[in-house]
Amino acid sequence: MSNAASGNGENTPGAQRLVTLDFPAPLQQRVINALKADPKTVDLRAQAPHFYALGARIMELFDDRAVLDTLLDTFKQRAAEIADQAHNPRGALGDGAEFLRGLEESERQLFKAAHEGPKAVRAWTQDLKKNT
Repeated sequence: MSNAASGNGENTPGAQRLVTLDFPAPLQQRVINALKADPKTVDLRAQAPHFYALGARIMELFDDRAVLDTLLDTFKQRAAEIADQAHNPRGALGDGAEFLRGLEESERQLFKAAHEGPKAVRAWTQDLKKNT
């Protein structure tokens, strides 16, 4: 998971300088392997508060389809769990509480939208009934 770039060295004309870029710690192979095994058990917030934003920026630098696929699959699986937790009245209790604590920022926004959406629809429906 590293990328190499070469260019002419300024101090040694004609010599090539090699630069190696490594993935940041939240996207190292250990984390990617854990995400492949079970994305819902990984505390993304502990890895990086803006985990997916970091992943998107790194994918601009690295051409690693396997990591990109893992990040996409992680988001899909976790989004389904987030929606389930948001609609479950006991979602913030028990096993769900630990999962919710590990949500990174965009997942927290998704949870909030999924949780508040049905309430907004109910309020709109009640207002509609009152006015008719």
